[in-house]
Amino acid sequence: MAVKRCEENQTQKEKMLSLRDYQEKAVQLSREAIQQGNRKVILAMPTGSGKSIVMFRIAQSSIQNGHKVLILMHRRQLVTQLVKTFTKNGIDCGMIMAKYESKLSASCQVATIQTYNRRMQLSDNNAVSFFVNAGLVMIDEGHHTLSATYQRALAKYPDVPVIAVTATPTLSSGVGMGNYFDSIVQPVSVQELIDGGYLVPGIYYGPSPPDLSKIKIIAGDYEKKTLGEAMTKPKIVGDVIENWQKLAGGKQTMVFAVNVAHSKALQEAFERVGVVAVHLDAYSDDAEREKVLSDFKLKSVQVIINVGLFTEGTDIPEIECVSLARPVKSLGALLQMVGRGARPHPGKEDFIVIDHGGMVADLGFYEDEIKWSLSGKKITAKKKIVREKEKKIRTCDMCMTLFTGSTCPRCGMKIKEYKKLIAAESAELISIGKKKKPKVTMEDKRKFFAQLDYHRRLRGYKQGWTGWKYKEKFGVWPRKMDNVTPLPPDAGFKNWLTYQNIKNAKSNQSSYESTKNDLCKWRAKCAD
Repeated sequence: MAVKRCEENQTQKEKMLSLRDYQEKAVQLSREAIQQGNRKVILAMPTGSGKSIVMFRIAQSSIQNGHKVLILMHRRQLVTQLVKTFTKNGIDCGMIMAKYESKLSASCQVATIQTYNRRMQLSDNNAVSFFVNAGLVMIDEGHHTLSATYQRALAKYPDVPVIAVTATPTLSSGVGMGNYFDSIVQPVSVQELIDGGYLVPGIYYGPSPPDLSKIKIIAGDYEKKTLGEAMTKPKIVGDVIENWQKLAGGKQTMVFAVNVAHSKALQEAFERVGVVAVHLDAYSDDAEREKVLSDFKLKSVQVIINVGLFTEGTDIPEIECVSLARPVKSLGALLQMVGRGARPHPGKEDFIVIDHGGMVADLGFYEDEIKWSLSGKKITAKKKIVREKEKKIRTCDMCMTLFTGSTCPRCGMKIKEYKKLIAAESAELISIGKKKKPKVTMEDKRKFFAQLDYHRRLRGYKQGWTGWKYKEKFGVWPRKMDNVTPLPPDAGFKNWLTYQNIKNAKSNQSSYESTKNDLCKWRAKCAD
């Protein structure tokens, strides 16, 4: 299904003349909202749903009705992408952007908001007017509309219909989009796009998040300088690399870093383990970015670590893993980052999300249905999605998968509900304040022993290995296991074994470091 839809995506990119059902619905709902007297409309469409195609059809219809169209964006790359799409499909476009010659006679003008504001200021003292007498204004990445930069330009169009297209109509500051807009339309959900094969689902992992309790909150999000210092500590950087190797080694990965120092530290850490990783930030020029993206698509670069570049307007379907090394408190920022991995690609049935900030458990899954509101209060509360008790997001300590319900979908580990908070640790259930082990039947023990014996034979281990591992699991030596037939390991057994290997490796490393420190102290004492 995903491969078929991916091929359809490519065909649509080449032709872009026919719209999918939900895209037609988006055009119709936007038209109806304006016909009902709403002049400022938000069109909320998930990342990867084809917003540019919808914008094309809305612009085409407005031009056919004799209106000029003005489209405002905040990044140069977005402008060139959209102009290419529109021109290929028959809409005459001009670009109002630095280093490009203006074509003011064109029926559609696509501008960076910064350049358009500057040129309108020039128009006041110049015979040449850069003002676009538009009958429709559209804004891409429309969650930026409330900024002073956009409001300065939109003040020139008080009675003109404005349609702002965005995947995340929310602000971390808590300011409601209703401060400017008077209607919001939402034609399709993420889950509907996944069900239709237009996006792929995520598989979520939540390694232990760092302690961010002392990081300042500014405008509803973490203060970047102190957050960057916290996330650049060697242990935190090491955890990012270690968990990536364990969960997504070999997959094409996009990493989101806090700042340049953090990003470069991650790049060096990846390179130390033999992974080709590249750092990109706002100072990377267009040619460098294009070269890196080309190498990424060809798999000569495996990991791209970026600082604020690829949260919006980026179509890289080759991404198989998204590593969130940049904790955020904003639902919009989380969805923008995770959404980079959701586009389908041949052979890609899902993508991995490694959450290093505890954000998914706090804010929700990318696939969660969200009814967006023009009120800022509802969608910027700490818990964006109210969940029933049995649907609380949990972290499986066996395989670190984030999930809802009582059983981990990846390894089959079950979490039993007690009246108090439950934590899963080392494949056993621990009730906070009161220890209580789950009941283990003799049948469970025989099955586990059978899988241990199968693995022992496969690896050529000595016979005593089975007994030691059995004791490691149950705390007693095996009894009455003489007639047990070896059984191929299931997913739960494999994850338990992996967990034990990692735990033992860390224990050995800790012991080594302790011995090393003692030796250093002894040598220093001798030197004195």
